[in-house]
Amino acid sequence: MSSDIMAIHTAEITADRPWLETLHEWVTTVDHKRLGILYLLYALFFLVVAGSEAMIMRAQLMYPHNNFVSPQVFNRMFTMHGTTMVFFVGIPVLFGFANYLVPLMIGTRDMAFPRLNAFSFWLTAFGGFLLYFSFLGGSGLYGAGNAPDVGWWA
Repeated sequence: MSSDIMAIHTAEITADRPWLETLHEWVTTVDHKRLGILYLLYALFFLVVAGSEAMIMRAQLMYPHNNFVSPQVFNRMFTMHGTTMVFFVGIPVLFGFANYLVPLMIGTRDMAFPRLNAFSFWLTAFGGFLLYFSFLGGSGLYGAGNAPDVGWWA
C-alpha cells in the first residue's frame, strides 16, 4: 500500500471510531509518544492554573490595602503557584519531551518498562489533582480550604 492510500485508510478508521474508544486508548496507553503528549498537556493545564493564581496575586498587589483576597488566601496561592510551576509545569514538560524524543533519538521502539512509565504519569496526575483538592477541603481560615501556606519555605 502506498503512503497516500495508507493515510486515507487510517483517517477512515479513526473517523468511524467512537470517542469513548479513543479516550480508552489514550488512558490505557503505554506508547512513549502518547505519554509524552499527555505529560505536555498536563503541564499546559497546570500552567493555566498557575497563571490564574499569578493573576489573582497580581490583582491583590495592584493597590495598597486591597481586599481582593485575604492575607491567608494570598499566602496559600503564593505557595501553590510556586509548587505548581516547579512540580506540575517544569518537571512534566521535561518528562514529556524526554518521553517523546529519547526513544526516537536512540533508535528504540519504546521506553524501558513502558507500563511503569505510564504508571508514573498517572501517579503524577493524581498527585497534582490531590494537592489542588486541598483548596476545597477543610474549613480553612478565610476560605481556600487547607492549602499549604508556607511560601518560600516549602
